[in-house]
This record gives sequence, C-alpha cells and structure tokens, in this order.
Amino acid sequence: MKFNNDYKELANKYKPNHLQNITKHPLFSYIIISLALVAMQLLFIFGDGIVSLTVSRAISITMIYTIAAMGLSILVGMAGLMSLGTAAFIGLGAYIAGNLLRSFVMPFTLILLIVILVAIAIGVVIGVISLRVRGIHLLIITLAFGSILTDMFRTPNQFTGGPLGLTGVPHPELAMFIQTNRDTVFFLILAVMLALVVVTLNIIKSPTGRAMLAMNNSEALAQAMGVRLLKYKVLAFVIATIYAMVAGVLFISSVTAATPASWTMNLSLNMLVAVVLGGGLKPVGVFLGTFIIFGIDLAILSRIPFFLSFPAASSIFSGLLIILIVFRCPGGLMKLIHDIKNIFLSLIERWRVYKYGPEL
Repeated sequence: MKFNNDYKELANKYKPNHLQNITKHPLFSYIIISLALVAMQLLFIFGDGIVSLTVSRAISITMIYTIAAMGLSILVGMAGLMSLGTAAFIGLGAYIAGNLLRSFVMPFTLILLIVILVAIAIGVVIGVISLRVRGIHLLIITLAFGSILTDMFRTPNQFTGGPLGLTGVPHPELAMFIQTNRDTVFFLILAVMLALVVVTLNIIKSPTGRAMLAMNNSEALAQAMGVRLLKYKVLAFVIATIYAMVAGVLFISSVTAATPASWTMNLSLNMLVAVVLGGGLKPVGVFLGTFIIFGIDLAILSRIPFFLSFPAASSIFSGLLIILIVFRCPGGLMKLIHDIKNIFLSLIERWRVYKYGPEL
C-alpha cells in the first residue's frame, strides 16, 4: 500500500505539464507578439481613434524592416559576411512589385514568386564574388552594388519614375482575388513576417545554420570539416537578398509609393545597427533592435511637437539611446534581457531562502 502511495506521488510529481510545454515552445513568444499586434490593428480599425493611423503605419514599417533585418542577421551573425546593399535590395523589390501591381492583375503570391526569383539571381552573383574577397573589400563591393542600384532609381526612367518615384500603386490582391486595402494589408505583412520567423528559426537550428556558424568562426577549420564555402556563402547572400526584396514588396503594398530617397545608405547602416543592437540570432532580438532604431521614431517621437519642430533631435535621441544600450550591455538587447531575467530569478531565490530557509 505504501508502494502505491509512493508511486502515485511520483506520478503526480513527474506527469507532463502541457501548459509548461506550450510556453517553452520556440514559437510561443512570437505568437503572443503577433496576437498583440493583431489586437492593436483591430483597435485601430474598430476602436474609433484608440490607436492612431501613425502608430498603425509605424508598426507596419517596423515589421517590414524587421523582415529585412532578419535576413541580414543570418548573413552577418551566422555566416560572418557583411553587406551595405540591403536598402537598395529593398528598393529593387519595391519597384519590381510596384510595376507588376500597376501593369497587371495578378495575385500577391505570384508577385512574391517573381521577386524571389530575381533575388536568388542577385544573391548568387554576389555570393560568388564573396568567395574571392572578404572583410572590408566585400563591404566595398556591396556598397558599390547598392550605389549602382540607388543611382538607377534616381535616373529618370519609366521603371522607377526617376526622382519623383513610383506612385499610384494599388494594394495587392490575395488568392481568389481578395482585394486588400490600407487597413487589411497590415495582416498580410504580419503573416509574412511570422512565416519568415519560422523559416529563420529552422535555418538557425538546421545543419545549414551550423555550417554557416562554423564558417563564421574559422573558414579554414570549416573547410577541414567538409563545409563548402562557395555553397554556404552563396546561400547566405541568397537568403539575405530574398528577405530584403520581400520586405520591398510588402513596403510598396502598404505605402503604395516608393521614392529614391527611401533607399539611402543611411537605411542600410541603420539595418546593421538594428541587428547588432538586438544581439543574438533570434528574430525577437532583431525585432527589438529594429523597434529601437525605427519604431520609436515612427510611432512615438513623430507625435511629439518638439521632435516635429526639430527633426534632428530624434536622431540625437536615438543615437544616445543606442550608445547607452551598447555601453551598458555590449551583447545587445537580448543579453540585457537575459541579465535582467537572471537578476529577477536571483531575487526570487533569495526571498525563498529567507522565507523557508536553505534546502538541505
């Protein structure tokens, strides 16, 4: 009888905790964030001014830039390669999608497929070049490639609209020709971002991700272990280019316009800063870094009269915030959150020992 009681006690103690398993799932935090963003957009649509149009658009742009930054985090954080062409690739994706939307009636998925095929071709070219050069020289090559595209955007032509840009682009149609609008395209952006989060998490944990990390740590050792540098360098640039050009498709789908002033070198640099500031390879870190760089300015500072009167003050504020975070925690926001979590758990443990005494 005692044995049965002990068995029941052990069974109760070690029985599966389904709620705990759900909260530990890699996608749990991203689903919570997605639900919160859906709730905010629904408040914007039906809440009669509870969430403003400025905040809704700021969240949309932040999600779009997060997608591009996720691709850059794979290129920089995993493969150890650098690029300053992210802004130009976003612009190229936006112009291709904008011309397709204005000229043809086709579903969003087909437009996305065409842009991805172009991104693969560009990524392969740059990836092959990266096998010959590395470090600062690779950075200069991507800078030159981005500058060529940026100059092409400014040159008067029918494809980009020249200095005035591309305007009058309709919102995309989904499958079964369901027309989106200014409000519902938010959910399309969120769905694409969540899908790419899943793809990114799988890349990080896959043999491909481990091979890229090995290449990042030491190319010579990676080659000795059988890692083909050409394959994984090309793949890293292809992934980063796809993410950037998909972000461009979503940008033109949301804003319905694109100008050359949107795709400057400053945007590429800010993307790099967002990746470094977020810390780690997890998409949630990229999202936090992107929110610090872009979201705060778009959603908060742009609504304050002082920052509207002095636009340069927002850049100064963002710069000081970046310096403070990097100085306090060089590992980025994810490292800072991890440290805060450890401090909180340590305080709970001290309180438990104080109340119940140390375990024997």
